[in-house]
Amino acid sequence: MKLIIIGIFLLMELFGFFLEYLNFKNRNAPLPENVKDVFDAETYAKKRAYEMENLRLNIISGICGLGVMLAVLAYNLHNFFFELLNIESMYLRVYFMFVMVALISLPLSILFGAIKTFKIEARYGFNKSTVGTFIGDIAKSQLIMGVLVLGLISLFMLLHGALGNWVFLIFFFVLVAVMLFIVFFAHFFSRIFNKFTPIEEGSLKEKIDALAAKTKFPVKRVYSMDASRRSTKLNAYFTGFGRNRTIVLYDTLIETMNEDEVISVLAHEIGHAKKRHVLVSMPMAFGIMALLLLGAFFVVNQVPISTAFGFGELNIAFNIFVLMIFASPVMMLLQIPRCWISRKFEYAADAYEVSHTSKTTAISALKKLYREDYGNLTPHPLVVLIRHSHPTLTQRISAIEAVEGAPD
Repeated sequence: MKLIIIGIFLLMELFGFFLEYLNFKNRNAPLPENVKDVFDAETYAKKRAYEMENLRLNIISGICGLGVMLAVLAYNLHNFFFELLNIESMYLRVYFMFVMVALISLPLSILFGAIKTFKIEARYGFNKSTVGTFIGDIAKSQLIMGVLVLGLISLFMLLHGALGNWVFLIFFFVLVAVMLFIVFFAHFFSRIFNKFTPIEEGSLKEKIDALAAKTKFPVKRVYSMDASRRSTKLNAYFTGFGRNRTIVLYDTLIETMNEDEVISVLAHEIGHAKKRHVLVSMPMAFGIMALLLLGAFFVVNQVPISTAFGFGELNIAFNIFVLMIFASPVMMLLQIPRCWISRKFEYAADAYEVSHTSKTTAISALKKLYREDYGNLTPHPLVVLIRHSHPTLTQRISAIEAVEGAPD
């Protein structure tokens, strides 16, 4: 049992390295005609150097992370520290099982994150983050994830003790409620990390209001987010529902694009909302959660899993941890149809965008996004199939050019 679990973990990690290699191998693929003008020769050479530095760092950090996890599993470190600390409280046991690996790997994560932020990103002009902001972001994210994950696991343990196997049905609805809260109140969490300033009255605000009226998309607030505190990269999104929708523009987007391009990006996001892509994708997300809980039903009560890693009896908390390893191949396979659906949604949002703006402006905005963010113009097809929620730039441009009835 122990070798099977370690083998699954190792194979999945190695497959991840293989996907990185495929992208690396594809770096010299000829550029499609419709994206050759995204970068000039000097910038493209700089972009490829940037990608190589990130690839080397990803490989080194991945090998270090792999070594940590293999040591934890191979040497039964969960059980070693469990017995050393002599934990009696059920809740402390839960916290320990999930926090231990995080605490072991956190220094490496901070180290490699700092190298990426203050060396690589800074060298290529992306980083705007200070050391204080970097440390603050880590502290906030760890606290939020700790409260959320450990809270859910503790609730699961409590309900499992009271309800037995009925917990798997009850907990499904708990997870659905949590997911809905995160989706519809994401802006609340963003405020913990960023400052939001209302867009000032002026030409851009008038164009945003005109687009909202034209598309019959009620907007309560339009904010600029101080993304430039951390990076020069561009983005925009909307959050909320009904008449409480909020549009958020990165300040870097406003500074880099002209007003028509900003409106085009917003029209794309409105397209997602008008076509209810978030709501349409939720059944699959709920199905995946149900599948995970079904797997938990068969895994968490398996004594051989616990004893294979040194425990003298069943340890439900540790078995939940192992469930994530068992589930990883299934999650990867399910990611393929999820990404396929997501790419279809992007095509649909692009088509909606150009129907309310123009093909020329939409393509110009897309190229500028890729140019400013050093987007990959030649990802390997298998990587796109498994990991990419967006089509490649050349595919999106071709699809936009093929939209009938849209202004040029």
